[in-house]
Amino acid sequence: MDEESVFQHLPCSIMVLDEAGTFRFVNHHFEELTGLKAADLKGRDLSLLPLHKAGSGEAAECIKESMAQKKDVIIAGKLLLKPVTGSDLPVYVKGRWGDFPEFGRAACFLLIDTTIFEDCTIDIATDSKIRTHFYNLVGKDAKMQEVYDLIEMTAATNVNVVITGESGTGKELVARAIHDNSERRDKPFVRVNCSALTESLLESELFGHVKGSFTGAFKDRIGRFEEADGGTIFLDEIGEISPAIQVKLLHVLQERVITRVGDNREIKVDVRVISATNRNLRALVTKNKFREDLFYRLNVFPIYTPALNDRKNDIGLLCDYFLEKFRGSTGKQITGISPDAMRILIGYCWPGNVRELENSIEHAFVLCQGNTIEPMDLPHEIRVAALREGICKGRASITIPEIDIAPALPRKRKKGGRLDITRAELLRELEIHNQNRAATARDLGISTVALWKKMKKFGIIP
Repeated sequence: MDEESVFQHLPCSIMVLDEAGTFRFVNHHFEELTGLKAADLKGRDLSLLPLHKAGSGEAAECIKESMAQKKDVIIAGKLLLKPVTGSDLPVYVKGRWGDFPEFGRAACFLLIDTTIFEDCTIDIATDSKIRTHFYNLVGKDAKMQEVYDLIEMTAATNVNVVITGESGTGKELVARAIHDNSERRDKPFVRVNCSALTESLLESELFGHVKGSFTGAFKDRIGRFEEADGGTIFLDEIGEISPAIQVKLLHVLQERVITRVGDNREIKVDVRVISATNRNLRALVTKNKFREDLFYRLNVFPIYTPALNDRKNDIGLLCDYFLEKFRGSTGKQITGISPDAMRILIGYCWPGNVRELENSIEHAFVLCQGNTIEPMDLPHEIRVAALREGICKGRASITIPEIDIAPALPRKRKKGGRLDITRAELLRELEIHNQNRAATARDLGISTVALWKKMKKFGIIP
C-alpha cells in the first residue's frame, strides 16, 4: 500500500506540506473536519487553513518556522481550528519530517487530533484552557492543569525528571505522557520497578550481564538501559535502590555509558531517565540514605502528582472514565452511579488514590445487577468508612446491613495539642487506611511527623 493510501485510511486528520509550506495532500478526515476540499487546497499556502492560536493568527507562521528549521512541529493545546460551519474547536497538532516520494517535494506531514481534548473548554480571549483528558490522565482540577503544562514543558527537552506523589496517583502515566509527547516517542519506553528485585538482580536487570558472570548466567543478556537506547527508561520506586546501585546509576548519568555485570567494556547509551517515588528523596539525602550528587542528577525537573483527596472535584470525571472503561471490558451496560453512592465516594479519604477508585468501580461492576451503581455495590471498607464518618447519617436509603462497624475512635487531646490515643487504636486506624501514614495522619488531624513519633513510641516501627 502506498503512502497516500495509508494516510487516506488513518482515522485522523492528515495534511502533507512541502518545504515551502504549501499543501500536497489532505485526507478525507481532514476534509470532513475543516469543510475544505483537497482539490481546492493542493498547491495553496498553509495560511489558507483557518488555524490559529487563541487570540492571534500566528499558527501557520509558527508551523512554517519549525519547518524552515527542520524541526518537528508539536503544538499541544495551543491551537483552535475554526470549521466553516461551526464554532472554534480545540485541536492538537503534531508534525513529523520524512521522505514521502508519493507527494513530490513533500517534507512534512501534520496530524490534527481533536480527541485529545474531548470535553475541553477554551477561553479565546484569555488563552486559558481547562483540559479534562490529557493522554491517559484524567482531571480538570487546577493541580492537574499544572501537571499537564509541566509535561508539555519537559517533553520538549531531554532533562531528567523525578515524579513524586503518593502511591496510586498516576506517576507512571505522567512518565508515559512525557515520553509520548517528546521526540523519543517512536523509541522504546522501558519501565523498571526498582523495589521488586534484590540488589544483584536489579544490577543485572538494569545493565545486563555476560555469560558466566554468576550462577545461572548461561548466556549474555542486555539490560534495560540498552533496551531503552534512543528512548526513555522509567525507574519506578527510585528511593529503594541500594548505595551500590546508586553509584553505578550516577556513573551512567554522568558518562552515558553502561557496563554489563561480569564485563569491563563500556557501552554507550542514549537514554532519557524519568524516575518516580512516593518517598521524600531530600529527606533520604539528609539521612545519608540517598546520594546527594545522584539526587541532583535525577531531580533536574520535578513533577508532583496530587493526591485524589486534594482534588475531589475530579472524582465524578474519573468515575465516568472508569464506567466507560469497564463497560467495554465487561459488557455490562452500567451507565451511572446513584447520588447516594457518589456521596460516599466523594466523602471517602482515598488512601490508595486513583488506583483505589478504579478498583472500587471495578468491584462495583462485579456486584451491580442493574444499570446504576448503588452503595451496596461499593467495597466493604468504603461503606464502613462512610458509616463511621457519618456520610450516610439520616439517610435510610443508604442503610447498609450486615456490616460490623467498629466504634469511631475518640479524638481526645491533651495539653499541648498532642493526640491521646492507645496503641490498639492507632493500629486500627492504620489498618483502616491500608497502612498509608499520610492518610492516617490526615484523619487523626496530626502531622505525619507526629504520627511517626507515636508509632515509634508504641514500637509499631523499629
